[in-house]
Amino acid sequence: MKLKRSLFLFCTIALIGVLAFTSRDEEPVEKLVTALQRWADTNPQEKIYLHTDKPYYIVGDTIWFKAYVTIGSKNQLSALSGAVYVDLINEGDSVAQSLKLPLTAGMGKGNIVLSDTVLREGNYRLRAYTQWMRNAGSDYFYDRNFSVGNSVANAVFAKIDYIYTQDGASTKVKALLKYTNQKGEPYVDKPIRYEFKKSYQILATGGGSTNELGEISVNIPSPKPGEVLNSYLLTKIAIAKDANIVKSFPIKTASLKTDVQFFPEGGSLVNGIRSRIGFKATGTNGLGVPIKGVVIDNDNKEVAELESKHLGMGYFQLIPEQDKTYQAKITYPDGSVNTLKLPDAVNDGYVLSVYNNLETDTILVRVNAGGSALKKEGQVVSLVAQCGGVVQYAVSIAINKSTTSIPIPAKDFPSGILQIGLFSKEGSPLNERIVFLQRNDLMDLKVNSSKKEYGVREKVELDIDAKDASGKPLVGNFSVSVINEAVVPSDETTENTIISQLLLSSDIKGYIEKPNYYFYKPTDETKANLDILMLTQGYRRFVWKDLISGKQVLPIFKAEKLVSDITGKLATLANKPIAGGKVTLVNNKLGLILDTVSDKNGLFKFSNLLIAEGIDFMLQGRTLKNGKKLELQVDKVTQHEATPNVNIGDINTNIPAVLKASIENNIGQDMDLQKHGKTGRVQQLREVQISASKKWGFGNHINENQADEVFKPDSRRPCATLKECLEEMDKTRISFALKDGLWQLNGGYVTLIDDVLIEPEDYQELLLSDVSDIRKIYFSYQSKAITARLLASYMARFPPEKLPPVMAIYTKSGNFRKKYDPSVVYYSPKGFSAVKEFYAPKYDNPAVNNPIADLRSTIYWNPAILTGNDGKAKLNYFNSDNRGVYRVTVEGINADGLLGMQVYRYTVN
Repeated sequence: MKLKRSLFLFCTIALIGVLAFTSRDEEPVEKLVTALQRWADTNPQEKIYLHTDKPYYIVGDTIWFKAYVTIGSKNQLSALSGAVYVDLINEGDSVAQSLKLPLTAGMGKGNIVLSDTVLREGNYRLRAYTQWMRNAGSDYFYDRNFSVGNSVANAVFAKIDYIYTQDGASTKVKALLKYTNQKGEPYVDKPIRYEFKKSYQILATGGGSTNELGEISVNIPSPKPGEVLNSYLLTKIAIAKDANIVKSFPIKTASLKTDVQFFPEGGSLVNGIRSRIGFKATGTNGLGVPIKGVVIDNDNKEVAELESKHLGMGYFQLIPEQDKTYQAKITYPDGSVNTLKLPDAVNDGYVLSVYNNLETDTILVRVNAGGSALKKEGQVVSLVAQCGGVVQYAVSIAINKSTTSIPIPAKDFPSGILQIGLFSKEGSPLNERIVFLQRNDLMDLKVNSSKKEYGVREKVELDIDAKDASGKPLVGNFSVSVINEAVVPSDETTENTIISQLLLSSDIKGYIEKPNYYFYKPTDETKANLDILMLTQGYRRFVWKDLISGKQVLPIFKAEKLVSDITGKLATLANKPIAGGKVTLVNNKLGLILDTVSDKNGLFKFSNLLIAEGIDFMLQGRTLKNGKKLELQVDKVTQHEATPNVNIGDINTNIPAVLKASIENNIGQDMDLQKHGKTGRVQQLREVQISASKKWGFGNHINENQADEVFKPDSRRPCATLKECLEEMDKTRISFALKDGLWQLNGGYVTLIDDVLIEPEDYQELLLSDVSDIRKIYFSYQSKAITARLLASYMARFPPEKLPPVMAIYTKSGNFRKKYDPSVVYYSPKGFSAVKEFYAPKYDNPAVNNPIADLRSTIYWNPAILTGNDGKAKLNYFNSDNRGVYRVTVEGINADGLLGMQVYRYTVN
């Protein structure tokens, strides 16, 4: 029986504890249990994991993924949300692409094309969330870093290193940039211009020339970690006349010096009680740093030694004494030494020590009372152990001796993080410790093939067999990817899997380096290191103090279903509700016309709409007497803003080297295509930007040749809407994104229509109409002077050094503002994105011999493998022309929340 207990059972356990330790009227544990259950009932927690086909990509690739959304302590597939949002976020922490995908029984599938017109080489992130998850905050979203390399159009290979120098008490940082060609030869004496940016904000600019090694150093301008974090360098190197290559570099600086933190077990040090003190050393790149040292007291006496055991983490033991202070003398890998103060000890308090016995399935908890606490009569504390919001064990303890040991039988506890808390008689939290339980409650998943060695283009048949720990067959839903490790080599320990994400990463605070290290080959050593990780991390799902206070925060964001509602309000121009007004919803493309009537509060609703991507609506409001002097307001479902990258340690600062095998494979594929008279997989635009001189104009407007891009309607190139026309311009960088239900230009543009500054909600009708009233449109994004001329009288609204790019629309009528009608709203809700099917070639007809080389890096992807009642499933596909070790990754879940992950390898000769 999985021990997820009802309130009755909670109280029964508590009563047993009371009989063993204290009298009934002193027992406060029921209040804690009730508070936790109330929180779990009103705040069911969703988690997301994305299984992708491979760990990194090349420009032109497609990311194939499957979303698993679970809920509650059992990690069962969620029926709460019917939609998931998946964002592609660039180095500037801007959303480059966003998808909304339907969820069926907590699962969805999708793909993102890494188009060369939108992306360049760099570090990107995949972020996923549901609207319901926004109530808990972006810390709970799925958020993963990955690298994107470039192959065909890449004339310059670049990398970044950091140089740290000490200047008195401050640390100075220089970025050392190196530029080479594909052969590794340096670009010597080439002019460089750079911008140091954070999002779209330019922090500093500069330039110089490369030295004989192709290097140039750039000073990082700000010594403040908060300003350096999540910034990047955008550089242009002139490799030939009028040919500038753009390269971006992430500033991988989590802090300006190695950060060492100390974590007393349970939360605090108490004089006279032996305590374990965890520590974690994090380098400037966000990764763990090995350290060693000694602990000395205020008499300079050595009292303990310390040395990191795993990824900069470790622990030591100390018995603090009253009236003494302690410092740690730390030695870093470069031999430098630093002295850091340890947390102060208190006289009155408790030390919570937890020992996770891996052999006996018992968790031993020791409550050690300080001298002052022990002298107080009638001291009663409560011990509560919970997992995923469900209490696994609860007991009240009378403190009448210095050490009280509580063995907790954990055989039936589920895998995952167990939070153990100690509370005062009044219910105030005193100590907390988390431990990770690795139980035999995951799927026993097996993958096999008829042989271990195959030939190129040979058909492979795989058998999948899913059972539980007792050998019972399982019906489950799985996703399968097959890649060639010779083309896509990777370190399995750094990957995030369905197990590491749903059981570990989603529930604790902070960045986790190499999350799969603890699961892919579990040993006593990995389990011991996982316990050290638990010493140095914190549980983040809730704060006990808030739960006990009874403070209830109502959800702001509703859970979205598969079908959507469009709601809003009819109001007078004085914003008073209009009852009985008529609201009409129209979509001409679908031939859809719906109408409804506003209620006494002016509210209206169109229900159960299944909205696909690109579906726009016009809503019109009228009073009961068909008057139109009113305002129609639409409730818009917003998307979450871009968030800073917290996984600084995963940023790749040398993409060409790490992705070398994939880049060379792609170059080989494109060369073979060209040899056979074909174009490459993706029509790649070169990174070269041609620098052309521009004539200056005079007057309030600009000349056409002064704009960075110009649009004029052309009858030879018909398009349905202005938005479509702009997106289809030749070699344009103009693109739109749906933000808060409105189509807006990517890049922070402001819009002028007939020289009037217009907000996005006021030009949706024009954007989604034909171009019959459009005379011309100018875009300015490179020259501040041109932008200033367009903004004219609006210049005072913007800082001179931060002028936004401008879209200036000129209509034929010249009186756009006169057409504004508040009774009509054009609304473009975020609809479900279209999903492609993965194509895998078949070579089962020997009479057909395709001469073009098949150098796929993703050999096979299938997000919808089902095992039957016998727990078995079969699948087949054909190998590519690449030889090497092929890696099959199977991940999935069943209806009871049992997780499964298995890697299988075979060789292609």
